[in-house]
Amino acid sequence: MWETARAEPPAPTKRAKPADLTVPGADRVSLPELLRLGVLRDGVQLATTGIRLPLLGQVIPRIEIEITAPGYRRKVTVRVDQRSPFSFDGAHLTARVNGTVRDVACRQFVDDGRAPTGMYNFGLLRENGVRSFVFDYHTYCAYSCDFCFKESEWEILAFQESGPANYTANFDACLAYVHDHAEDFLTEYDIVWLCTGSIKNTRLELDRHCRLAAEIRAIGYSGGVYVSQVIPQAIRDDAGYRLDYLNRLKAAGVSRFNSGVEIVNNEYRRRYVHGYKGTLTFDDYVTVFTDAVAVFGHQQVGSCLLAGIEPATDTLRGLETISALGVVPSPTVLTPFVVKQQGIPFHYDLDGLVNVHVGFREIIRAYGLPVFSGVFSLA
Repeated sequence: MWETARAEPPAPTKRAKPADLTVPGADRVSLPELLRLGVLRDGVQLATTGIRLPLLGQVIPRIEIEITAPGYRRKVTVRVDQRSPFSFDGAHLTARVNGTVRDVACRQFVDDGRAPTGMYNFGLLRENGVRSFVFDYHTYCAYSCDFCFKESEWEILAFQESGPANYTANFDACLAYVHDHAEDFLTEYDIVWLCTGSIKNTRLELDRHCRLAAEIRAIGYSGGVYVSQVIPQAIRDDAGYRLDYLNRLKAAGVSRFNSGVEIVNNEYRRRYVHGYKGTLTFDDYVTVFTDAVAVFGHQQVGSCLLAGIEPATDTLRGLETISALGVVPSPTVLTPFVVKQQGIPFHYDLDGLVNVHVGFREIIRAYGLPVFSGVFSLA
């Protein structure tokens, strides 16, 4: 049975002396940022018996924590791993870095409305941070990349005793939600994401995106409507159809087009991305993004890259290249969601992750990029 975490931690229990981390570049970032990056890479071990965790199937138990310091407050979703050099006792996040025990204030963040299972999860309709809402009518992606967070979706559905996803019913529920909550969209949200796992039917996917965007605009919503999808083969190979496809999205009310590069190095793409999507190269993304910027405008196109899944030089090259095109990158730190993803090696230690983080911050400054601040963010 699933047991959710308690809101108030008890006194910590005794634990072994933490492992010593050697991080030559530790002073390149603040202590809260150093520990935030560390737990994204390595997870946390629990130094308290007061946090109960869900265990179901192949899902890796994870908790959402909030790290605080003067002028600093960040939420992070981290997996639980008792081998981690980072310890969480319910009130502090602690690690031994360069021979010194360092800690920051930290608490578990429990949102019963958004995460009733006690773990960050990905439902059909959900709030996604401050003033942002997500429709996820394709709850599972047809391409099933090895690293994808949607691998956890079936476990969540199983817990909720829901049957396999009926995408037509999902989409109808999303249309109905727009009408039933019109006032909420007009007053509470600045961004609405049509953030979905992709299907292989190009016309149907485009139709659903356009219909929902048009419905959102029809109620008077004037904020951002962002679509996120895999680049269909039809627009990859046909420049004329590509421009038509992108212009149809824009005409329907979509204000930003997003497609996740995730991996820049083509060898690593073939290793972890399968089927048609695995044949997409970084150059293909550059071609599509170039046209998308022409249609939607500078910094009205976005993409996610994964820090840690490939050599750092490839990730930074990708971030620099798409930023120069006018694309907003939202890189995240590779974090396993299900057991099989633990077999994907992280390519560098914490010092390497700090270097990539600092390198991306330099790109942000150089191109005047907005900073994406999600629960897995590199920035």
